Amino acid sequence: MATEIVELRPDLLPALRRFAERVWVRPRSDAFYRWRYESLPLHRAWLAMRDGEVLAMEAAFERPYRFGDAIEPVLEVFDWFCLPDLRNSGLGIRVMQRLMQERACLLVGGSADTRGLLPRLKWQIVTEAKRYALPLGVERLAAAVQRRTRVPAALAQVAARALLARPGVRPRPRAVPKSARVVAVAGVGDEVQALYRGPIGYDALPLWPSELLRWMLDGHPSVGHFVPLYFAEGERLRGWTLTRIYGAPHGCDAELVECFAPEPSEELYTWMVSETALRAAAFRPGLLGANTPCPHLQAALERNGFVASGTNPVQLWRPGHPPFAGRALIGANSGDSSLVPFAERWFDD
Repeated sequence: MATEIVELRPDLLPALRRFAERVWVRPRSDAFYRWRYESLPLHRAWLAMRDGEVLAMEAAFERPYRFGDAIEPVLEVFDWFCLPDLRNSGLGIRVMQRLMQERACLLVGGSADTRGLLPRLKWQIVTEAKRYALPLGVERLAAAVQRRTRVPAALAQVAARALLARPGVRPRPRAVPKSARVVAVAGVGDEVQALYRGPIGYDALPLWPSELLRWMLDGHPSVGHFVPLYFAEGERLRGWTLTRIYGAPHGCDAELVECFAPEPSEELYTWMVSETALRAAAFRPGLLGANTPCPHLQAALERNGFVASGTNPVQLWRPGHPPFAGRALIGANSGDSSLVPFAERWFDD
């Protein structure tokens, strides 16, 4: 039987589940799969099917983006995967070309593989998101020291403790703007949506539909814990951050998913990052990660002790539009970057 590429339907969910359990180590409970693939209207997926089985797939969040003053739907592509024995068959490219036939705007972050492949399909690398890490736990830092220097584990532990004891390495309060304060919130309300209207300091960035936020913050417990913070000056909301605390082999790690202010500056972001890092550190993660192309935010991360550890290309397929050139805020706030890595197992499995 010929291979057919189709969009996910309810009757194909069992086949999708069989495929996922062959290629990924993730929770396997009914509750996880309902949350992951059925409970979010913005989620879409395309499957390469043969004889009732999935051979390759691609998923996406259909999400609004702001390009200049215009708001356009974008498919943020992720879970682009093919069975290992079919990697060189071209099937993964066929699935991507099926999405491109939608004539929708598509966006992919990603790996060296996508960097080499997608420009050949006329995709544009619109920006490079720089990856950062702030070591907060001895074990994670010692492992990094050992990988780089090949010293014995005991010496790496000693070096890690010494590094973490240096002034300025641990999160600390930074200069607070006049009349400013941090507000811890239980959820994210419409007041955050208002930050993205009117003039902003970026030419392209994703918006946060309320249903996507609810799906993430109230989602399957294996995803971890999200910590939203508001940053206000007097009675005016200046910006917000969203941090994910998630399980890791040594305990937990953390990721700065979003850090946004409509009037960005190095000083404002330095304060926002410092306050966010202080609260994340209370969960005792091994490290706090971040991923952004914004030079103001990059400088703020570096002023808070974050160390650059590579770059990730942000690639765009936007038919009918001239090549994008401008300031983008697209990194850990896009695709499933706010959700991975997933837990390998959960208590309800």
